[in-house]
Amino acid sequence: MNSATLGLIWAFSFVILEAAQAVFFGGVFQDYDSFLIGGAVFGSTATGTLIWAKMRTPDQLKTAWANGASVLGLNLSTALVWITYFFALQMIEPAVVFTVFSGLIAVSVLVAFACGVPEASPLRNRVEGVGLIAIVIGVGYLATITMLGQSGFVRGGWAAAMAGLLLTSVSAVSLTAMMVYSQRLNGLGIAPAAQYGLRFPLYVMMALPAAWFGLDGKGPVDLSGLFAVIMIGFAIMAFPVFAMQKAISLMSTLSLAAITALGPLFVFLFQIIEGRVAYAPATMMGLMIYFAGAVLAAYGGAGLSDAHKRRQPPQNS
Repeated sequence: MNSATLGLIWAFSFVILEAAQAVFFGGVFQDYDSFLIGGAVFGSTATGTLIWAKMRTPDQLKTAWANGASVLGLNLSTALVWITYFFALQMIEPAVVFTVFSGLIAVSVLVAFACGVPEASPLRNRVEGVGLIAIVIGVGYLATITMLGQSGFVRGGWAAAMAGLLLTSVSAVSLTAMMVYSQRLNGLGIAPAAQYGLRFPLYVMMALPAAWFGLDGKGPVDLSGLFAVIMIGFAIMAFPVFAMQKAISLMSTLSLAAITALGPLFVFLFQIIEGRVAYAPATMMGLMIYFAGAVLAAYGGAGLSDAHKRRQPPQNS
């Protein structure tokens, strides 16, 4: 199996598992402190992978310490992704947060490429370009209706809407930065497993004190329930993040961003399976525009349109 196919498998594993987490386990996780769950899941798995890397590939860790700026960038961007995304969810409709976040990742990659960031990548073909244009229209529409109060809910008027959209944008840009730093470290020979361990120390150092001070406290904690949720988190939080780490090492940043943009579509499909799809009419319109763009962008970003061209027989002159 070639690297392109493996990259697609890991990328779709990330997208599908993230969507399943949001739909089928979102309510479970909302009953517990998100900082406590995140700190426990990512802290323990990151520690485990660092120990494994120290035992099996110590030279990779030495290379990482010699490139401290990139490791710091990886940590800072990872922490910003999770923290800003969490606070955005408290202010505006979750469907809007997830969709705007997913769509802006691809836009951020193109901006980074235009600014000369070598790890960013350009448009692959016209199909991907048309899809990204539709994504931008869908994201712009959702942002507009959120500001106008026409989405599902806004917690506190236009100021909260603006803050929620700004935090969502920061989260998307931060994930793009994380992808760039991961590509950079991958180019230095640092494998995804080691990178996974290296990217979470700062987040854990921020999440555990936040849990201690109860910034997302939900009242008394049921220890048996907390243990069960952490166990579930290993499968549906830690593994999808590792899957994305693997995909980053196997495909271009924009192709991965285009596939990641399918996340809201999978959430919508899973909600249909679960039997609950309740969006404001204006939100639904924006989602339909976005979904059409995401499918086109993923089709082009995965190279499927190019593969179709390669299968065509040569034209007679």
